[in-house]
Amino acid sequence: MQSKQGQKQLVGTLLMLHKVMLYKLVLNGRSFGVLFLALILSLYGGWMVNAKLGYGYDWLYGFYDTEQHIAYYAPQNRFRTGFELTPVSVHKKVFQEIVESVHANGEGLADISYDYVGNNVPLLNHAEIVHLQDVANLINAIHILAAICLVLLVICLASEYRYRINGSPNGQASIKGLLSVCLMLVALVVMAFVVFGAKAIFYQMHILIFPEDHQWFFYYQDSLMSTLMKAPDLFAGIAVQIVFVGLLMYAAMLLALKRIVKITP
Repeated sequence: MQSKQGQKQLVGTLLMLHKVMLYKLVLNGRSFGVLFLALILSLYGGWMVNAKLGYGYDWLYGFYDTEQHIAYYAPQNRFRTGFELTPVSVHKKVFQEIVESVHANGEGLADISYDYVGNNVPLLNHAEIVHLQDVANLINAIHILAAICLVLLVICLASEYRYRINGSPNGQASIKGLLSVCLMLVALVVMAFVVFGAKAIFYQMHILIFPEDHQWFFYYQDSLMSTLMKAPDLFAGIAVQIVFVGLLMYAAMLLALKRIVKITP
């Protein structure tokens, strides 16, 4: 008899622990969802701010010695001539036109050109136009993803607000739980970069994202686009800028959200 009572007590204790653990998991998951979605939207915002500023090409141009890079590789181009003779202002102008086109559904890509001995020379060849159209399509998809994240963030915030209004006991997320998840994600990302390398990951992302039969890798000798951007070096600088602005926006967003998302030690 006592044995059966002990078993019932044990089962009851296990069920109670299960409920507590499930509650904590949902609670931390809900709060982590708010923080994660806010981070995604902040990085998206950082990206859009950089796009409005031309991705900082004006200052990154000098930082990466792009003028010397163009002077060396443009004469070797097998499809276009004379670009090395154009001034820096033209380099910055055509880059800005590329930025504006990929953020406008790819419109105007074929019209981007430079002048050489009185002739209007198209900057981009067919393969480059196809690739940049793929980039434009990707940007449109990211706009949709950002909108979905915004809707999910509003839902999560409404859930947090409901718990706060109800005065639910222990209705606060554990900072230890959130930090453990965040640190695990950061560790996985860092490990991936250490094991595979930034360039390999960059190339693999292109393989996964862009259509298999569309060219995305261009040698400097075949592409004024790659020469102009000193790819992939320029993308590293742009990524740093996006992350920097995104984290500033993330900090501001967290300050605005801290009255809704409660975190305890």
